[in-house]
Amino acid sequence: MPSTLKLVVTTVAIPFLIGCIVSPNVISPDYLQRLLQSNTRDGAEDDITSSYRYDLKTSNMQNSNNGNVCSKSLDKILEQGDLLKGISLMVHRNGQPEPCGEALSSEIVSAMYEAAESFGDNHCPDAYDKYDFESFLTQIIADSFYGDDDEEESSCGSEEDDAWSDDFLAFCDMGEDKTPILLDHESLVPIPLDNGEEASLPCHFHTREGLRISSFDQLKDVVRKAKESCKNDGEESDTCAASSKEVHLHAVPAGRVFMFAPSFVGETFDLPHVSTSSGLPVSLEVLSVEPRVFEIYNFFDKAESDEIIKRAKAETSETHRMKRSTTGASSNSVFQKRTSDSGFDTHGSTAQKVKRRCMSALGFDEYEEGHTDGLQVLRYNLTKAYVPHMDYLSDNSKQARHDYDSAHLGGNRYATILLYMSDLEEGDGGETVFAKGWPADIPVEERKRTKDAIRELRESGDNALLEEGSWEEEMVAQCRTRLSVRPNSARAVLFYSMHPNGVEDKMSLHGGCPVLKGEKWAANLWVWNTPREGFEGSPVSKRFRDKEEPPASPSNVPVQISAQFINTGKDPMYREAELYFDESGFWGKIGHGEGPLGANTYEGHQWNIKVNGKFVKQFVIGKDLQQIFYI
Repeated sequence: MPSTLKLVVTTVAIPFLIGCIVSPNVISPDYLQRLLQSNTRDGAEDDITSSYRYDLKTSNMQNSNNGNVCSKSLDKILEQGDLLKGISLMVHRNGQPEPCGEALSSEIVSAMYEAAESFGDNHCPDAYDKYDFESFLTQIIADSFYGDDDEEESSCGSEEDDAWSDDFLAFCDMGEDKTPILLDHESLVPIPLDNGEEASLPCHFHTREGLRISSFDQLKDVVRKAKESCKNDGEESDTCAASSKEVHLHAVPAGRVFMFAPSFVGETFDLPHVSTSSGLPVSLEVLSVEPRVFEIYNFFDKAESDEIIKRAKAETSETHRMKRSTTGASSNSVFQKRTSDSGFDTHGSTAQKVKRRCMSALGFDEYEEGHTDGLQVLRYNLTKAYVPHMDYLSDNSKQARHDYDSAHLGGNRYATILLYMSDLEEGDGGETVFAKGWPADIPVEERKRTKDAIRELRESGDNALLEEGSWEEEMVAQCRTRLSVRPNSARAVLFYSMHPNGVEDKMSLHGGCPVLKGEKWAANLWVWNTPREGFEGSPVSKRFRDKEEPPASPSNVPVQISAQFINTGKDPMYREAELYFDESGFWGKIGHGEGPLGANTYEGHQWNIKVNGKFVKQFVIGKDLQQIFYI
């Protein structure tokens, strides 16, 4: 035996084997297998590099032959394997209630160590940011679903006919033509494919309730809650102990937004991650599966409702004040079958709180102003209504710069949250009707035809304020037979206008029923799957993509104005001044010696100076794009 080989055997191999036999807990069989596999890889794989598809930056992922450092980091995170013991990971496609695949704890742990090695020793799990973690989780799920023989073990692959692959990664990366480019696109960490020349964009993951899981701490919390749910009166039941605890994660493709997955009418979703002014627990209840409509409990309160109405009545700027409602992508067309009044509250303190709450409830972990319209405030007087319509916008002229084709790269309204601010009794009208839906509690054989409902309406005399044969009369009949939601003060409803893959959901056709008694106040927030027109990152239609000119602001988008407030230090009255937006939104201190305060605001907005608890000066924003105010 050559001397070098003798030295290796006596000093490395024999002590190593003795250690494995004497102390099996020191080196697990799984880890030993991974170590052997890493040393038998083809040397050509050591130089694997990956590049972002679609102009993404270079991936952090790199192949490493030494997983020691990262394995120790992962050992600590996984609590030496105890964390995932007995856990089954159930993966759902976005918006689908039934899981498409399952991975057992042993498969997950093995895939985790392999994935950690691919990031390299200089970038271990304890240093992952949000995007590293989501890439890591995507990779371990893909690896857990597919064995070495590439035999498909799940149905989580892409459902698209033209998918470039048929595995889980093909679901996460829908391809260059169907992946909208969101503001964080360049932060995504792609996953190298086996050919070493391409990379797949990762999914992001949410709980059933919409909470985005973007760190190991959040994942550990979800796992612990799954284990806790298996306990009965503080003691783990025999059935639970003998079976796997299920952790359900909903995978959302890159460039797409989370959507709730309803199974049946009456199903509930608790949203403890959504905070409100009242502090009461927020939850969803499914009102309809098709269309997808949910009631949101404890979402806002009467005080917030009153404040929003008060601001709407006081608004004077032409772009925001209450006036006859308009329709269309440009929102400058008066429609004879939309007779309500409406205005916008874009930056009121209460409106901002409600908007942020809406985004949190919809699964956004960061607030992006460009993904929302202003809070639209609506007033329906007697007989006023809005014929059934879609919130999803269409560019019928094909002349718009904005790309509204959300099934591909475009952006559109995908969710609407309705906030009711008036109490209307049964028979008073004012409902929101979903014209293609049916009440869940009415058997199919008892559904009424519209003409029969019109006859009953006339016989009851409830049509006294309406012209016979009018579209308003037909709407009332429709509102009394189809799926409808009656206004109650501080009631909130969510519905979706598109499917998870971005295709318009035709079932979301809805309207505002004529008010037959009293007055109806409401508000709605439209939320977009990409930044909307007029905001950074809004998608540009194909015919404009190669042109150089900057996008024009549409007439319905208020122009943002840069305002600066400066204390000159000359007037002792303002020694301890404070700046407020309106009279309720504290902006910052602006006393003597304190730096200027800046704000992005809009024409007609009011900014106030407060001294010793009293408002002493007011500034009203004009039309100029840059304005400076001195005290």
